Amino acid sequence: MAARYHRSRSLPRAFLCALLVLVACLGVLAQPATLIGSKLISPNRRISVRSTRGAPWVAKQSTIDKFKGMVERVPVSFETMVPDIVLKGADRVEGFHQGLDNLEGVLKEISDLSHMKSNGVEALKFIEKDMDLVGKRITGLFNQDHPILRSVTEYFFRAGGKRIRPVMTLIMARAVMAHNEALQENRGEDDRVLTTDRHRLPTQVQLAQITELIHTASLFHDDIIDVADTRRGQKTVNSEYGNRVAVLSGDFLLARSAVLLAELEDPRVISGMATSIEHLCGGELLQIKSTKNDLATWAYYIEKTFYKTGSLMAYACQSAAQLAGADDDIVEAAYLYGGYIGIAFQIVDDLLDFQQSEAVTGKPVGVDMQNGHATAPVLYALEEHPELRELILRRFKKEGDAEKGLKMVLDSQGIEKTKVLIDFYQKKAMEAASKLRSSDARDALVQLAELVVARKS
Repeated sequence: MAARYHRSRSLPRAFLCALLVLVACLGVLAQPATLIGSKLISPNRRISVRSTRGAPWVAKQSTIDKFKGMVERVPVSFETMVPDIVLKGADRVEGFHQGLDNLEGVLKEISDLSHMKSNGVEALKFIEKDMDLVGKRITGLFNQDHPILRSVTEYFFRAGGKRIRPVMTLIMARAVMAHNEALQENRGEDDRVLTTDRHRLPTQVQLAQITELIHTASLFHDDIIDVADTRRGQKTVNSEYGNRVAVLSGDFLLARSAVLLAELEDPRVISGMATSIEHLCGGELLQIKSTKNDLATWAYYIEKTFYKTGSLMAYACQSAAQLAGADDDIVEAAYLYGGYIGIAFQIVDDLLDFQQSEAVTGKPVGVDMQNGHATAPVLYALEEHPELRELILRRFKKEGDAEKGLKMVLDSQGIEKTKVLIDFYQKKAMEAASKLRSSDARDALVQLAELVVARKS
């Protein structure tokens, strides 16, 4: 295990720096002389996008300066770069930590969600036609002068996947458009809107495409960092084609997403989606270079989970609402829905690592601990088995550590408590979605939340 980690530790530097340069470029794209907008985020959370009426918009300059400094220090060792990179001045996610110390109490206090039902709407079929369009557009990106990229992407997408990010983006787009229509027509609270193709914009379809490109690029890079051999039941791109091709293919996808983002011509969306890329990098760096004091804490776990998984979903949903011209409170609700679903999605993944076989999940059983990660079931098990802390702090590196950790998790309430945690984040997502007026698209958001929690792979 130690050898695996040592072999992969120098690999992130080149492409993480490339990603950071890309984010800096996107920040430049997002800087018009003025930004017409309003507050998007609740007071307890800072965001990169700030609006002041009639005043020059300069909020991203500090971020750009930070990235310039990083690029200038590329020759320096990766270890000395990390402290300056990891989330310095970036958005914080304290809001997603709230309630963790009293889950059952918070669950009881969450507003009545009895009206939030799927009403027979099937989320995946609901936007099936839109997803076909997104798939064709992604395929079309590689039918040009890049035969190796075409081969790599066809190989990867042939393995299938959940495509939850573009699905969520498209459903949110329709739900917000339906909400706007209900307000414009002065419909009653329970007057359900039935959506059609006019309830989503071409820019929102393009946003769904961008979201999937960013996510796929992150998977290419993650598999290199983790020295992963399989994903979705087949060999990873890096094991099939080599690290160089995997890195460049991921960078190509990010570059394509940058071009498509610029075409949207919305500074708020460009900045938000660029921030999600920054968070993907920051989350990976948190995982690689966290201190021992962090490894066994819930704050670290949830923050890392948000940056690696929740952020992209949060900003995709927020951007869908912004493109629809939604009011500030709905933009905020869309952001929270995506963030909460993203965290729930990842915690379900962490739970399945202890419950399902490789044949079901496409990943080896117990791979998280083998890679040195303490996830929710492990942190809950720690409450009953204090001796587990020593294994966590040394990242399960000694021979037999992962097996001992697995035994302690299974000999605890870790699995059951993790299920309650997932329920908490699902209900928080539903609470956010309840801000939208009734529509079949809102019902699809409910069903999507149910699918995330109920999935087995």
